[in-house]
Amino acid sequence: MRLIVSGLPPVTEADRFHALFGRYVYGFKQWDHCDRCFAARRETKINPKMENGPVELRDELFYLCGVGRNLSDKLHPQSCPKVTNVHLAVRPRKGSVAAIGSVYGATFVIEDAEAIPIRPVPDGFQKLPTKHSRCKMFQFAYQMFDADEISLIKREPVHQLRSEWISMPGIQQDLSGCMVDPR
Repeated sequence: MRLIVSGLPPVTEADRFHALFGRYVYGFKQWDHCDRCFAARRETKINPKMENGPVELRDELFYLCGVGRNLSDKLHPQSCPKVTNVHLAVRPRKGSVAAIGSVYGATFVIEDAEAIPIRPVPDGFQKLPTKHSRCKMFQFAYQMFDADEISLIKREPVHQLRSEWISMPGIQQDLSGCMVDPR
């Protein structure tokens, strides 16, 4: 897979992501949210100070996140803080292209990848705090990994994929359907 980034403003400008990262996801830590809910390896070339241009990615389950800055209601009355965030989950797929833009003008295109739509869970889902149920990364991990009853008690991450993802091409796993650490 190959990420092509364009339109990022210069690093010195305020209209820049507060956080920008990529993760090769291989498990779910259901007791947490945001990128802490992933058992994952970091793609170090993706960061808030990165430049426009290509980044070679490994052919693995991948999650790109850009955390934007809160927009002023006076300057941007048409936007809300969540609109500044970017979330793109993909799996490898030769010949496909996944892409997402941002309010900052940046565009992220991943070649040889297929986007995985993130299915939301309702507020109050399994009596979870709102910070869990509204977190896109938590929602993605929940839909991918076989963890029906969510527990907020810290334990081993879930590596078993849900049955619908076990036969999905491009998602590396062992024979039992568990994701493996992509070292």
